[in-house]
Amino acid sequence: METRLGLEWELWAVAQLAGGASADAVVATLVGDGLAGDDARAKVDELLASPSFQQLRRDHVRGAMAEQLVRARHDRVERIDRLATIGVDEFHERYWQRSRPVLLTEAARAMRAVRTWSFGTLAERFGDVEIEINVRRTEAARSSDTEAHARRGTFGEFLRGAATTAGNDTYIVSRNGLLAHPELRPLWDDLAPLPAILAPPQPPRGASLWIGPAGTRSPAHFDPHGVLLVQVQGEKRVRLVAPDHLDMFEGLDGYYATRVLDDRALDITIGPGDALFVPLAWFHEVTSLAPSITLSLLCFPWSNDFHWFEPR
Repeated sequence: METRLGLEWELWAVAQLAGGASADAVVATLVGDGLAGDDARAKVDELLASPSFQQLRRDHVRGAMAEQLVRARHDRVERIDRLATIGVDEFHERYWQRSRPVLLTEAARAMRAVRTWSFGTLAERFGDVEIEINVRRTEAARSSDTEAHARRGTFGEFLRGAATTAGNDTYIVSRNGLLAHPELRPLWDDLAPLPAILAPPQPPRGASLWIGPAGTRSPAHFDPHGVLLVQVQGEKRVRLVAPDHLDMFEGLDGYYATRVLDDRALDITIGPGDALFVPLAWFHEVTSLAPSITLSLLCFPWSNDFHWFEPR
């Protein structure tokens, strides 16, 4: 005979699952309270699949995000902390949960990418690979059109040009999917050892590459996730504005700001081996001061997908 789940236990299970508890943990607790194992698993699977639960979980994420942004408003950031490295728990408490940027100067220096990648070495290893390149950036009348055009070309051709000719017209950006290219799969192996605050990425997700000449500029925008920018080669100037400056969200052009970053912006320069944490929803403008290679890493060990937090 089937043992039914009482209302109080069902409400408990819903609350646990919506809050991020694993299905296995919830099943184990229900079994420990006397529910048959098969019945407990079936009930948890039923809850997870129900449309009402899916909506509840989305609402829970929205609530957590709203709470994070409220905390940010009450914790005004006046400067970007600089640390050599940091432990996972301390990073989570001081920076992830409090929506604060931080520059880590040593955490990424052991990565093979930081130690071995350059315009020359990448051209030598993968110069004949045909890739997609973001072009005609300076023609864009709106910031959201900056990445609208692309052409095909060899990786070596692009790298040689980017190393010697400054400008903002050509760039390899996340949208070009360089790390998703099958022939460039060996680059994933060079991401090790990762900074301690990251989890191993799952190719082709969790990491992307930005490569371009001096003078490339990403207009001020925000991302619906936290990002760790690891500078591999060259220097970049990054200007950041916290999401508590709500006027920055007025008149958005997609994810891009239409307001000019003013003296509220925090200004920092990152060089080879530096890792800059840019929290969710922080506006940031990035300018290459020299030919640059940058990794953008999203593979944190906590939920990091807030694409519902987007312009309407």
